[in-house]
Amino acid sequence: MWPVNDLPHSLSLKSWPTWLAKNGWFFVAVGVIVAAAIVEGDWSLRWGAHSEQALAPLARAVMETPLTVGEWVADESVQPDPRVLEISGAEALFQATYRESTQGEVVTVYLLAGWSRDISVHTPDACYPGAGFVMETSPQPFAFSYGGNSEADEESPPGLRQAEFSTAVFTKTEPTGVTRLRVFWSWNDGRGWQAPRFPRWAFGGRRPLVKLYLVGESPPGQPTHESPALRLASVLLPLLDRQIETALVAGSKKRILTP
Repeated sequence: MWPVNDLPHSLSLKSWPTWLAKNGWFFVAVGVIVAAAIVEGDWSLRWGAHSEQALAPLARAVMETPLTVGEWVADESVQPDPRVLEISGAEALFQATYRESTQGEVVTVYLLAGWSRDISVHTPDACYPGAGFVMETSPQPFAFSYGGNSEADEESPPGLRQAEFSTAVFTKTEPTGVTRLRVFWSWNDGRGWQAPRFPRWAFGGRRPLVKLYLVGESPPGQPTHESPALRLASVLLPLLDRQIETALVAGSKKRILTP
């Protein structure tokens, strides 16, 4: 049975406005349901071609991040915990602590690859408090210029790229003392390093995506721009850009060829 009221067998032009005014809710409801189904299907990867093979080049690029980057050296990468991979939804997780050879500064790098619906969530401001840290202030945006590998943007000097980070300081008090860490985080889907306020809306659910954390000690009073994490970023980001861009091109070819 037609789920609207008083559907006449034959509607005259004069009767249409009255009938639509009475029953228009039905068509609005159908439109909302259809739109919601399309959005949910896109975010959940139900619609269109997708394959875990498309993530393989990106996952491999993340895991092949070198342990020596300029003057920064990591002894080894940490074997990812399968439980962490499951919770994060990541296809790959690279974790290593780098030490600068001249000044001895230490920065830990976390690099994750996966679908944007998973990788765009679980940010430090949500995760670190669960580990006993207190966030001193709300996350702040931070723009960082570094040497690039391709033609520069019109707004940047030649040879430079712009990375957008979110950053915050987290402290944890223990019997042995106070740990104070500054964390920078950002995402890259092939369009550069970005830190949107609402990353899940910005990246959607269907993009292969990389998430980066840079974590370094932050003594009281240290300005953000003096963080050792940024000194590592200046030599690490150009390398990551090259690896990510190559991997995304290879992954997009797999998505096209996979039925």
